[in-house]
Amino acid sequence: MHTKTVPSIMRYKEIGEVLYKWGFGTTFLEDLSPGLRAMNLSTKLHPNISGMTVYERMRHVLEDLGPTFVKFGQILSTRREMVSVEMLSELAKLQDKVAPLPFDDIRGTVEQYCGPIAETFREFETVPFAAASISQVHKAMLMDGTVVAVKIQRPGIREAIETDLPLFGKMAGRIEKLSPDARVFSPTVMVQEFAIQIRKELDFTHEGKNSEIIAANLADIPEIRIPKIFWKYSGDRVLTMEFVKGCRVDDIGTIRSYGVDPVHIADIGFHAYIRQIFRDGFFHADPHPGNLLVSPEGRLIFLDFGMVALIRPERRKIFIKILMSIVGCDVDTLIECFEALGLEFRQEDIEPLKDELYAALREYQTTELGQLNVGSALDSLPKIMQKYGVVVPGGVIMVLKVIWMIFGVAVNLDPAFNFNERVKPYFEEIVRGSYLSPDALKKLPLSFMEMAEGLINIPKAVNRTLDTIGKGDFKLEVEVNEIRTLSTSIQQASGRILISVIIAAIVIGSSIVVHASGAAITGPLFYTVFSVYFAAIMIGIVTLYISVKK
Repeated sequence: MHTKTVPSIMRYKEIGEVLYKWGFGTTFLEDLSPGLRAMNLSTKLHPNISGMTVYERMRHVLEDLGPTFVKFGQILSTRREMVSVEMLSELAKLQDKVAPLPFDDIRGTVEQYCGPIAETFREFETVPFAAASISQVHKAMLMDGTVVAVKIQRPGIREAIETDLPLFGKMAGRIEKLSPDARVFSPTVMVQEFAIQIRKELDFTHEGKNSEIIAANLADIPEIRIPKIFWKYSGDRVLTMEFVKGCRVDDIGTIRSYGVDPVHIADIGFHAYIRQIFRDGFFHADPHPGNLLVSPEGRLIFLDFGMVALIRPERRKIFIKILMSIVGCDVDTLIECFEALGLEFRQEDIEPLKDELYAALREYQTTELGQLNVGSALDSLPKIMQKYGVVVPGGVIMVLKVIWMIFGVAVNLDPAFNFNERVKPYFEEIVRGSYLSPDALKKLPLSFMEMAEGLINIPKAVNRTLDTIGKGDFKLEVEVNEIRTLSTSIQQASGRILISVIIAAIVIGSSIVVHASGAAITGPLFYTVFSVYFAAIMIGIVTLYISVKK
């Protein structure tokens, strides 16, 4: 639960002073808070603004206004269709780093969750090795000798963020009124999604549970390491986890000094993310290099699980089709997938939109390598959509953003990284698992039972229809030869129904046997199951074809 806080006039004054300091007027802010006009802003212009671009000054404004604005700028940097290249470059420089608080200011928070420091820790470094606007992290050692990292939330940060969030809502509403072009980006919805996300990040138990879910999902990949959470010393404002050593994933020189091949790390990271997104549907949604480390042993370390995303199974299949459509330049399937995700297109825009999408995808095909520059392709899609007034949901942007980011990390590690070739084996495995997995087989008998019942009920439906016609107020004159034709048709239909029931029985029986055996569907068993289903489908198609022909 959270408490809704109304922005105070002093907060408006503080924002006004920062805007003025970096050379921006306060008219827009005065519209939101008329009382600001009567206040004197006690600030001066920054001496260096004459040599800065407007985008540099905007970045400084976000940094000076604190964690809520910094976090929003970081999220805005992923919405590449919304801002210019110059602004993106500046947003990418946003550093969520601040001077650390003195340890005495956070000692009470630590002891609230961990108990007296002297009784819980053999050692505790009072100077943090990392400090951000929401938290700071200290290295410590438990009494049993385990080295841990203790992440501590800054006192008062929740109240500060709750003060700013209503202001963001008012600003978004004002932007939508003043700029009709901005409505396609749904600023109000974007702020609502941002509020949900940042509140989740303030709950460290949420982050700890996320890390354990992903650790369990990737447990069979030994090259992946996710720090263990020590729940005895954790809570919503303190998270104690295993301390891990490593360098940033973009530090190629240090990775090589470990004796580790960066190309191998690219393979590990790509495999892990494809698994998370398309198989598990639960993935680490902030894969910037600061959250991915490489250990001296060559393992890829995941950090910071405050931002994750969840995709339902049926939507995962759509995203698989989207990526396969992008790789194959199949714009028809791409549009169908977007429509299945809820995107709405004007009918008159469909053909020109397909033309632009196809041109963009072809443009990013690297002919000499026979591959697609997937980063540039994913970058262009939302921009083309925006041109036609299509609102792309934040969830879709999130998935595309993560794929784009992990592709960038992979290419940095391996300049010859071929997305097309790397992704195909994973998709084949995922598609096979989706349709021939134990869960899918559990559903198959029910589906065929429903189909069989429908076929069996056809004669009853015909009889009911004939009875209704016979009891009606109108007369139906039928010649004898037509009755004979009807009789023959019913007999033929009965035969085909019998064939369909037999097919259904074969498939249902096979599914039950396979499911009951508990055997993994691989190797010879996979081909046997596939052959039975394929034969059943072919018989059904032939039966349907004969029915249509007659």
